[in-house]
Amino acid sequence: MSDQAPSRAADAPPTGSWPLVKRVWTGYMSRYRGMLILGLVAVGVVAATTASIAAMMEPIINEIFINKDAAQLYTIPLLIMGIFTVMAVATYGQHYILRAVGVKVTTDLQNDLYSRMIRSDLRYFYQETVGQSISRFLTDAQLMREALATTAVALCKDTLTATALIIVMFTKDWQMAAVAMVILPVAALPMAKIGRLARKSSQNIQKTSGTLASFLSDTLAGVRQVKAYGRESYETDRAETALEERQRTLLKNLRDRALISPVIELVAGVAIAGAVLFGGLRVIDGAITPGAFFAFLTALLMTAAPIRRLGKLNAAFQSGLAAADRLFNSLDTLPEIEDRSGGRKLAIDGGHVRFSDVRFAYPDGTEALKGIDLECRPGEMIALVGGSGGGKSTILNLVARFYDVSSGEVSIDGQAVDSVEVASLRANMALVSQETALFDDTVRANIRYSKPDATDEEVEAAAQAANAHGFIASLPDGFDTVVGSAGFRLSGGQRQRIAIARAMLRDAPILLLDEATSALDTDSERKVQAALNRLQQGRSTITVAHRLSTVMGADRIYVIESGTVVESGSHAELMARGGRYAALYASADDETPLAQAVGAE
Repeated sequence: MSDQAPSRAADAPPTGSWPLVKRVWTGYMSRYRGMLILGLVAVGVVAATTASIAAMMEPIINEIFINKDAAQLYTIPLLIMGIFTVMAVATYGQHYILRAVGVKVTTDLQNDLYSRMIRSDLRYFYQETVGQSISRFLTDAQLMREALATTAVALCKDTLTATALIIVMFTKDWQMAAVAMVILPVAALPMAKIGRLARKSSQNIQKTSGTLASFLSDTLAGVRQVKAYGRESYETDRAETALEERQRTLLKNLRDRALISPVIELVAGVAIAGAVLFGGLRVIDGAITPGAFFAFLTALLMTAAPIRRLGKLNAAFQSGLAAADRLFNSLDTLPEIEDRSGGRKLAIDGGHVRFSDVRFAYPDGTEALKGIDLECRPGEMIALVGGSGGGKSTILNLVARFYDVSSGEVSIDGQAVDSVEVASLRANMALVSQETALFDDTVRANIRYSKPDATDEEVEAAAQAANAHGFIASLPDGFDTVVGSAGFRLSGGQRQRIAIARAMLRDAPILLLDEATSALDTDSERKVQAALNRLQQGRSTITVAHRLSTVMGADRIYVIESGTVVESGSHAELMARGGRYAALYASADDETPLAQAVGAE
């Protein structure tokens, strides 16, 4: 864990609708061009058959009811049945094919987003909470999938259907159609305005959903602390505040969308009333037949439904675009370690780690390291001590190149860490931290995480070396026991020993220990420390020290305060010097963490 955290990146301004649609198409949807063409053909067939139903009103009225043609009484119903059969098949095709494209596109985008997330440097994970990341990954992706899989299908279908019906109207009587077309576009202006409002309110919903997800993740994961300190009422109040804020944004979105139907109903009512008046006069004057009028009126009435849906769909589509905007913003702004190696791999010759005038600052300008010079020679163990926030963990992060330095150089065996492949750099390191990361998998899989091709014998040998084999054998399914999310079925000491076994299996020449025993009780710490002592043998070890006993055996101790090395040397040398370390040592004992001793001074 880094000693200091950078500030949260500011939200990017929203992107326009057309650039978003273009990016979704060029980056993702164009991969499924064949499916889209097939789906759009099905949409066209549905639109054409819908329009033909309206057109059928003319022969029904004229031939059957006015001319009383008995032959048509049997022909026309068969034709109608055929039309509906074709429509049913095409409807199935349009729904399945285009929604399948939406699902595929969203899955591709989620894969890209996760790939960027997991490869980004640690700044991202300090700028975004886990809850916000999950909300973006799931909620925003779901909104985008709905926009593509459902809304886009309906937009295409209703647009083509409305167009086909308008064509029918013009073929029956172009003058009445022209009157209707003057009235219907009046609805477009308020619909566009409402769509923009819906997109803005949808963005606010997504933000409040991320905040709520983060709150739930924090409080439910830390429920033990909540109960221990009697903060249930406090957290309940916070939950009510978060939920009320989300409710407010949801209701605002509902109000915006609820405006659509009344506007369209009013405009459609005016258009239909005008058509009845104008069309009735033309039938009375003999300008058109009753069948043509009823076919026109049917087409007009059927047009109102897709136009009404288009108004509502525009708001939903804008919500999907808002989600796509956030997803693309994440893809574009995720900080990632740049590979400047040109394919050069790290050549290990003992594992000599050196910091030369290293400075590091977070994006907000906070300077964490201010000209650090230190080294860990092959096979040495050096300890970093000092108060919290001094920069100790940041030093470990720079060795593994989780961050890039602002200036200066971190090198291993004379090779700058930013001049070699990141994969080859980290392949030569093992990390054991105070925050043991176990996954919801078997014990065996968790140990093998550091070396996927390890044999069962190698896994068990690593567990033996880590003082873990005994308790693993006593688990219900031994090495095949599932440890649960974050290893919750194991004690802290057991989790830590599995983490050490993982590092043992890695067998890397450089070992990074970040307060690996800080959260353990005395008995667990003793067992873990014995395993760590074996792990350190023959390796270059950099440890962020926690107990005095681990500091005293170091080849060299660096006292880190406010991002600088205030003094360095062996335990004996520093004690003889009577400086900062000696004062720190005098104020602590073997049961007192060094950082706590610093804070007590």
